[in-house]
Amino acid sequence: MKPKYLHIILTLLFISVSMVHAIDLPTAQMHIQEGNKCFGEKNLALAADYYEKALQYAPSAHVYFNLGNTYASLKRPGYALFYFFKAKQYRPQWTELNQTIQLLYQSYPTLPPLKSTWYHTIVQVVTLNTWVLLLDVCFWISVFSIIIYVCFTRRKIYMRLSCFCGTLFLCMGILLYVHKNDLRTGVLIDENPIRFAPTESSPVRQSIPEGTLCEISDQRDRFVYIKTELAEGWILSEKIRPLYANSNS
Repeated sequence: MKPKYLHIILTLLFISVSMVHAIDLPTAQMHIQEGNKCFGEKNLALAADYYEKALQYAPSAHVYFNLGNTYASLKRPGYALFYFFKAKQYRPQWTELNQTIQLLYQSYPTLPPLKSTWYHTIVQVVTLNTWVLLLDVCFWISVFSIIIYVCFTRRKIYMRLSCFCGTLFLCMGILLYVHKNDLRTGVLIDENPIRFAPTESSPVRQSIPEGTLCEISDQRDRFVYIKTELAEGWILSEKIRPLYANSNS
């Protein structure tokens, strides 16, 4: 293999490597055990605190699920729904989780119904991180296949492989682009008023019930601009939890 081609491949491999966040499983498990103990003793507020500490060391579907159940027991459906949806990001096909979400809606009929689009069924087959990983894999296989075809051997199988992976990359890219609005989705954790302007002195446009899913489109100081099926306007940022935020809050 020629040195310049080896350099190109190694450079592409280096670029494709993503950063891996440190995970401290023993510490997370310790907080989970303490949370389970407090939950069993009906000390729900302390249980929620331990589960949230566990998320800082090792986020997982089970911890989010436990937090959702804890807040459901605390009769805070907005918080419960948020954490159930966070768990769903890790395990979208988890039967017990989906059944629990349905039970939450049955227990709190005032929760706004979930909207569903044609692509939700496809997107939720696997997690969002898996889709992104598949997108990266298809892209780099396509790139390396072209490099091998052009620089080393003219076998048609490499060009066909590149075309196939390139087509998959394009289809998944379009799907994720259509899905991009959902990546700005948040859950209202309390019943809150939507205001005309990003100030507390602004007139109230409409009150939105907790558990409402909304699109977050802008932010100014302590306020975010949201869009719902009922209304749109400004709301205090601490009253909404973004589903795809980097933090575990």
